[in-house]
Amino acid sequence: MEQENTIWEMWRRGESLSEAGRAIGESVPQIGRFLRKSGGIRPLPRRRRASHLTVGEREEISRGIAADDSARTIADKLGRSPSTIAREIARNGGRAHYRAVEADAAADARARRPQDSTLSTRHFLREIVTGKLSEQWSPQQISAWLRREYPDDPQMWVSHETIYRCLYIPSRQVFDDTKFHELRTDRRIRRPRGKKRSHGRGQIRNRVSIDHRSSAAGDRSEPGHLEGDLVFGTRPSAVATLVDRQSRVTHVVALPDGYRAETVADALIAYRGRLPAHLRRSLTWDRGLEMAAHERITAALDLPVYFCAPHHPWQRGTNENTNGLLRQYLRKNADLRTFTQDDLDSIVARLNDRPRRVLDWDSPRQREEQVSGSCATA
Repeated sequence: MEQENTIWEMWRRGESLSEAGRAIGESVPQIGRFLRKSGGIRPLPRRRRASHLTVGEREEISRGIAADDSARTIADKLGRSPSTIAREIARNGGRAHYRAVEADAAADARARRPQDSTLSTRHFLREIVTGKLSEQWSPQQISAWLRREYPDDPQMWVSHETIYRCLYIPSRQVFDDTKFHELRTDRRIRRPRGKKRSHGRGQIRNRVSIDHRSSAAGDRSEPGHLEGDLVFGTRPSAVATLVDRQSRVTHVVALPDGYRAETVADALIAYRGRLPAHLRRSLTWDRGLEMAAHERITAALDLPVYFCAPHHPWQRGTNENTNGLLRQYLRKNADLRTFTQDDLDSIVARLNDRPRRVLDWDSPRQREEQVSGSCATA
């Protein structure tokens, strides 16, 4: 039990299986098998009700039987009902075969009566959830959508945690064994958030600090303030990602010719030039050298470019989060040069049409259309 607790604590902290193996002296495959039994989700600790017989009381029952005491006499000593003692003895072999340890183990086994999950008993609900998972909706998105779609029918509600548990815990057997592939992370077991290491960047001439960005960009009060970065596949393949701070609408720009500064500038100018001015007011980037031609982007699009402080990725956290969502489709081991712009547009269409918790479960596309409608009537 102590070793199991150590594994779960290290797993929660995001430490590797190798580190856990060294800590308890077990092999990595053995720890992996242990975690897969529960899908990487720590089982809730089992607790007995205070009213149930304890192992100590069962020892007293065994001693009472050995002394040829009646069930009523034993009950009086323990402060229990005589019928409780009589049933305890009868269900565990009678007075001739009663053993305290065996009786306690049998009681523990009888207490294991797991309830059927919501999704295993409500077939129509399971079909809906399965369909949304096939569209790569996250469990949180599905849960929120169901409450919106069926506000007066709690039988059609399910929590996102229940969906995760049905996907990852093998014993539940609600979905087929491959359904976890529909999730963004494509992991066989549920993993905690790991630690990320930052890295240094080179120098960019005439860069403008994010501190000079307008207050409207900072408080997300108007559309068109973008955050951007590169997402890499197998080197040297990459794509450029852009996300609107207000609506969370995502754009992915193909970079078939690599990610040198001039190439990135050409691609962004060609792509962002197709959008109206109110949707391209500013761009915030990290300190990557691929943005060394930022002045040319600003001149061509009237789009000021701002740069984050060193080792401050959270200053463009909306883009960081979006890049994580895109990893479901743009794998690190894929050659991203093989993705056409049409391929990338199909991917972002999925993201932009999904409900988002941060938007009160509107989709990014809905938010952008609201803003565009307001601009058209203004």
